[in-house]
Amino acid sequence: MKNPKPSTCFNILAVLLPWMICAYFLAITLAMPEKMALYIAKDQDDAGGLVENLTVFTLIPGIVMGLYAFIRYRTQIRPWWAAYWLLIWILACIYFAGEEASWGQWYFGWETPETYSQINDQNETNLHNTSTWLDQKPRALVEIWIFVTGFILPLASYFRDSKTSSSRFYWIHPLPILFSSAAFFTLVRMSEWIKFQNIDTLFGSSEFREFTIALFLTLFLLSYFARLSKSARQKTED
Repeated sequence: MKNPKPSTCFNILAVLLPWMICAYFLAITLAMPEKMALYIAKDQDDAGGLVENLTVFTLIPGIVMGLYAFIRYRTQIRPWWAAYWLLIWILACIYFAGEEASWGQWYFGWETPETYSQINDQNETNLHNTSTWLDQKPRALVEIWIFVTGFILPLASYFRDSKTSSSRFYWIHPLPILFSSAAFFTLVRMSEWIKFQNIDTLFGSSEFREFTIALFLTLFLLSYFARLSKSARQKTED
């Protein structure tokens, strides 16, 4: 089966949205650092938590449409096991969103059980604050994957003038069109070394970095839906 291409609308979204968000937050960081400080504050602060909440809500469209693509179109993905690569990332994003929202504790305000609060360093009902194996280590692997497959490989492919979209890793690697989102993540990840106008402490905060990861992952999941649904429509029209 010929590898389906996403729609023009998705391509425009994937290219422009990361840079529009980047420009907005960069402008806030430079012009109103105190406002950006509130944006990246923990959700417990009523005046802050925008970025942390935005991370959760950014993941939802990817999870929903990724699940829809897996349930309805997974038989179109070749090889067959690549469909379960999609499922793994859907489950990872569910875990990511759930952990960021403490599985609803932010929104419903329940108290953390006393026995659990003793092993959770932020007194929340989540897992990632209990062990580095449930937080920093898997996040580091995801960051490496984004940097290598989303940023380095498309860049190298551009200079080699090769067509990664026709490779055997088509359903595994992110589409080259997600380069913008990967570059946004890379910029934020590296901004801790940029000692200018609080960019290192605000624009490069861990909360903001998590948001850029969420943005890349949701576009990655949406790319499956964009390709598979377009391919299904074309088959129906034919």
